[in-house]
Amino acid sequence: MDIQFYPTPPDLARRAWRKFKTVFKRVLEPSAGNGSLLINHPFEDVWGRRGAPPIDCCEIDISKHSTLRGRGFNVVGLDFLRYASGAHYSHIILNPPFTDGAKHALKAWDLLWDGEIVAILNAETLLNPFSKERQRLAKLIEKHGEVEFIANAFTVQEAQRKTEVEFAPFNLRKK
Repeated sequence: MDIQFYPTPPDLARRAWRKFKTVFKRVLEPSAGNGSLLINHPFEDVWGRRGAPPIDCCEIDISKHSTLRGRGFNVVGLDFLRYASGAHYSHIILNPPFTDGAKHALKAWDLLWDGEIVAILNAETLLNPFSKERQRLAKLIEKHGEVEFIANAFTVQEAQRKTEVEFAPFNLRKK
C-alpha cells in the first residue's frame, strides 16, 4: 500500500468543495487517487448532472485510471508536478501527498491563470514554514486566501485510511 495514499473522507471532501466561491467552468484534481475527493462534488445536488463542469484529473498511479474514468472523470496526466497546461481551469481542488503538499499547492498556483484553489494539506506544512516553499505558500494564503485547521478529519469511520494528523484546508483566489 502506498504510504502517501490517503483517500479524502466524504465529510472533509464536501467541506473542501464548499470553500469555493466562484462559478465553476472547468475543474482539475491533480492527485486524484481513486476519486474520493471528486465523487463528493456538489454539482448533482446543486445544478444537476447536466450542469456539472468538466472535471479533469491527474493521477500518478496508472492502476487507478480505470476507476477514475469509470466515475466519469477525464484523466489528463500522470505526474502533476510535470503537468504544463492549466490556464483553462477555473478551479483546482487537491489533497496531495503529505510530503509534497506545499510543492503541489504551489504548482497549482503557478499553473492557474484566473481562478480558485482549495487544498487539503497536513497542518504541519503551514505551521512549520521551515523551507522557502512553505514560506511562499504561507505568504500566498495570507495575501490571497484563508485557512482553517481541522483535527481528526481522517479518524472518522468513513476514512479508508486513518491518521491522527491535523489538516489545514485552505483556499486561494488568483485573479
